[in-house]
Amino acid sequence: MSKQPGPALFVKKRYSAFFKTPLDEALAKIDPSELVLCGVNTHACVRMAAIDAYQRDYRVVIARECVGSNNELHERVSLDYMDGKIAKVAGVADIIESLKSSL
Repeated sequence: MSKQPGPALFVKKRYSAFFKTPLDEALAKIDPSELVLCGVNTHACVRMAAIDAYQRDYRVVIARECVGSNNELHERVSLDYMDGKIAKVAGVADIIESLKSSL
């Protein structure tokens, strides 16, 4: 029986998960076409990671129920800005259904 690797854990010190982390190298090993993002500070961290992922030619999906911000206005503006342009904002149930149908 082969052991499955556990989830990768990276510590980020700036807004984007891509900035000075090994995320690019880890993703290159598995070559995904789509990334689902979640996190806090939607207007800063999630937005920067989404932009960086988009710039690397990934399809980006933001899990609506899995993001949050201490500034509701900035969060709403950021999600509106990203949705349909650099990312797709979708509910978790829709993301799961989409993943199931792509198997």
